[in-house]
Amino acid sequence: MRLPPFFSFAVAVRAGRNVLFSGIALLAMGGIAHAAESFSVSAERNGDAVQVDARATIKAPFALIHDTLTDYDHLADFIPGMSRSRLLERRDKTAIVEQSGVARLWFLRFPIDVTVETGEPSPSVISVRLLKGNLKQLNGRYDIEKRDGDDNYALHWSGIIQPGISVPSAIAVPLLRRNISEQFRGMVDEIERRATLRAPNLPD
Repeated sequence: MRLPPFFSFAVAVRAGRNVLFSGIALLAMGGIAHAAESFSVSAERNGDAVQVDARATIKAPFALIHDTLTDYDHLADFIPGMSRSRLLERRDKTAIVEQSGVARLWFLRFPIDVTVETGEPSPSVISVRLLKGNLKQLNGRYDIEKRDGDDNYALHWSGIIQPGISVPSAIAVPLLRRNISEQFRGMVDEIERRATLRAPNLPD
């Protein structure tokens, strides 16, 4: 989840002599121009962890949104900073996914290397939790929420991430906000791209 996608998503940070801490890969807001009707990402410190929330309004069929969020073997094709995403195992409504890549903040580069478990407690919810990697904590979920009108949905990612080492808020919060914003935007862009390709040709 390549959250996600959600998608989706732990970041490993080297501090000092390449000591690692991790955040979510899958996923700073800054001023982001975006095709979606609304797009927002927030991050704030929560004890030793960081709470992240991302939202966008999308016009696309429900099945297409769900299929894009769970397209684990191809997430690296459209999620910024992700170099690999591989489905290791699928059992009923649970999947084990291995992901790696690089996150960036200013002139710094932060390696990514995690394995997560995703679950689908309902068709509109995709949860994610860390199995192994450089995080102390990673719990999150995508929610696909119906809005008024045909094929109108709000996509929401929320998660809490605790780095593997103590990292100042001045680094951890903007790092996670920036990378989750970029990755969530990549997910939304891909959903909209697929929806455009699937739409019937309109007469001139």
